[in-house]
Amino acid sequence: MCDHHENSSGDPGEWKRRKKVNYLMVSPQDIVAQGKCLCLQYIRFRLKRAGVLNRKIIQRLRTITIETPTTCTVIRDVFPILNGLGEELERMHPRVYNNVGRQLSRAWGDLPEAETLSVLLAEVAKELFRGGASWARVISFCAVMGGVALDCVRLGRAEALPRLVEVFGHIVEEDLLGFLEVRGGWKGLLVVRAVGTEYTLMGWLSVGVAFLSAIYLASCVLDSARKLIF
Repeated sequence: MCDHHENSSGDPGEWKRRKKVNYLMVSPQDIVAQGKCLCLQYIRFRLKRAGVLNRKIIQRLRTITIETPTTCTVIRDVFPILNGLGEELERMHPRVYNNVGRQLSRAWGDLPEAETLSVLLAEVAKELFRGGASWARVISFCAVMGGVALDCVRLGRAEALPRLVEVFGHIVEEDLLGFLEVRGGWKGLLVVRAVGTEYTLMGWLSVGVAFLSAIYLASCVLDSARKLIF
């Protein structure tokens, strides 16, 4: 789903830039694979920022293989922007993007099983993108994946990291593929960054509020499910 405000600019140069990106056809398989690779790199840098990226964790991350011929180009061009904006989002909303696991589940002290963790993150994604995707919301979700990865490492469960990358790929396929396809894939972020229309202070604040609501709703869904099961 397209964001109407992204197309409202009267700048002819912006239209040309968008038109150029839209002509760059990217296969769905590449979009998903690139998303997984970007998520993997975001997790790596999130752990590095937190000071927990040791040799053992690096080796664990290296076991995650993602094959696509266009990945290297995307990482080189897009990841610095994604990482920089995500880091800014973490700085602006530390309560949202730290201790994410405890916001998702009251029982987070004992990391949920892989399937439960996948359900939690899928519910958050559904709520976050319910009103339509935007680059701000996509970056917000990358930031939460980084936060969950950090929680996993701190709980001594680094083996869960590959699962997080797989879950992110599934969410890209289920919730973000249409949004990304019409923007020429992940490189569409280069256009938005150049135009600078989405990244106002109020825009980031609204993302923070939306994500807080998403986590709360996802938590309620999981609690309700537990009551039905047990």
